[in-house]
Amino acid sequence: MGYRVALIAVRGIDIDTLYARYGVSGTGERQEIAEAPICGAEVSNGWNLLYLNQYPRPHDAILAGLSAGAELVFCDVNETSMASFATGWADGEEEWLVFHDSQQSLTHLVTNGTLPEQFERIRDAKALAQAEDGDEVDHTFDVPVDLFESLTGIRHDRDLPGATGDDFEVLAPK
Repeated sequence: MGYRVALIAVRGIDIDTLYARYGVSGTGERQEIAEAPICGAEVSNGWNLLYLNQYPRPHDAILAGLSAGAELVFCDVNETSMASFATGWADGEEEWLVFHDSQQSLTHLVTNGTLPEQFERIRDAKALAQAEDGDEVDHTFDVPVDLFESLTGIRHDRDLPGATGDDFEVLAPK
């Protein structure tokens, strides 16, 4: 088993506005590791985060609403099927997306829009590693994940930047 999570990082609106737009509220319960179905965090680098564990992927209409007047980067990580997805939004509009599905092939990668400048460097490094390792490891899986991390400083399987413990608040639907 592996991670099956979605991360929504938003910059430009405060955490309370993010929670209200997503339809959740804080419970006051804190966690060092985001294990509850839905958690939130104010990250030291200026991003506000929703961390969704085995939660349905938000539809584009939700991401558009969350990004109104803000910048949003979304990452969906499914290690059980080895699929990964990242997308960037600003002011309610999707600007780019990157998608990998290993069930298509280990080199499968779909892109759209104006990709961040880091994309080519990340893609090329993972393609080289994939060529070197062949079918041993799915390096292409990390392209969307690494792109999300390069933009936000946040990765689903690592501590938050500036983590101090109990950084995640358990959230509940309103």
